[in-house]
Amino acid sequence: MKLTQLVLSLIVALYGAVVHAETVPILDNSLGNVSVFANTYVTTGANSIVIGNILSGGVATTGANSSVSNNIISVGAVTIGGGSSSVGGNVISGGVSTIGNASVVGGYLTSLGAGTIGANSKVIGNMVSDGVGTLGDTSSVGGYLWTGGAATVGANASVAGKIEALGAITLSASSKTNGTGTLSSMPVLTGVPSNVLHESQQIGTAQAALNTMVPGTALPTTMTIDTTLYPGVFSAANLSTTAGITLTLDGQNKSNQSWVFNIDDYFVTGASTKIVVINANASDSVIWNSGGYASLGASTTFIGTILAKDYVSIGANANVTGIGDSCGGVFSASSYVSTGDGARIGGNGCSGIGSGFNIVDGTAVYGSTIPAIPEPSIYWMLAAGLFVFCLIRYRERQVVLAS
Repeated sequence: MKLTQLVLSLIVALYGAVVHAETVPILDNSLGNVSVFANTYVTTGANSIVIGNILSGGVATTGANSSVSNNIISVGAVTIGGGSSSVGGNVISGGVSTIGNASVVGGYLTSLGAGTIGANSKVIGNMVSDGVGTLGDTSSVGGYLWTGGAATVGANASVAGKIEALGAITLSASSKTNGTGTLSSMPVLTGVPSNVLHESQQIGTAQAALNTMVPGTALPTTMTIDTTLYPGVFSAANLSTTAGITLTLDGQNKSNQSWVFNIDDYFVTGASTKIVVINANASDSVIWNSGGYASLGASTTFIGTILAKDYVSIGANANVTGIGDSCGGVFSASSYVSTGDGARIGGNGCSGIGSGFNIVDGTAVYGSTIPAIPEPSIYWMLAAGLFVFCLIRYRERQVVLAS
């Protein structure tokens, strides 16, 4: 019996090694809910829209009349354009923060440098800066104002909470506040990133995992006519489209379908290119994996998530979104992301990238529970082990019958 138990335990151990693979999300929580990420800087144009979060390794700048539905988090300075721009969540800056005139921050404002909100602007939550804090005329802060330098509050401006500063506090005669005080030390700031190395490495890991998928259907380097593609893995040395063509991704009314485009170098769409999905399920996914830069032409209609080693440029009035409740998204591992005037990233009510992919033992796999495929030799070892086990059991039975 001891030999039988030994063989059985070896089989169980071997089987466990086959089916229990290391599985991690293709992008973890630090990027899974981000719609725009850049290793260096992020710039959005006037009248642009981003649904989701922006994370920048350098400065982050939004144009006039622009909107970001969630948070802007930046290692460097943050500048929000004037003229009714809005950030639905928090602004967290590792440098100075500047909120333009008539703009709104729906959460709190935190900056390691100076913090300034323009005339007629609002910060719904607290405003905290390690540098000076300045409120323009008729502006308001819905919480407290803490500064590591001086604090200046303009005419008809208001602070719902208390103003406390290490430096001098200057209030206009018509301003309103709930009292003032002196801080004993520099404000303690939380959530301000010092770098984005982890996030950049994630993108590189994700790109490498996508590149290990089965060799894809080869695509021409330039698409010049309307084309329909069914789910699968596609590859190209580089990929571009001429202006005005339509690329249709047909899901054939099946669920959990995916399109992966592994592009060795650059990816470029011509102006007014349309990428559309038909016969699709909300669980479907599209990923564009560019080993160089990605550039979407003006007025492009785009579906999917872009992972680029180099920069990502989104043309004026271009529209980037995902499938179902996915925001899609644009990610640059080593460079910047910029969007033109009127560009839009994400659809109403979207959440995260929704890629549907995980990395299983270094390979991208669609779905969260699919184990890594064993090598053929593993199957032979399992079969041999089972044969030995059965043979031992048969002999043991013959011994019992003979006795």
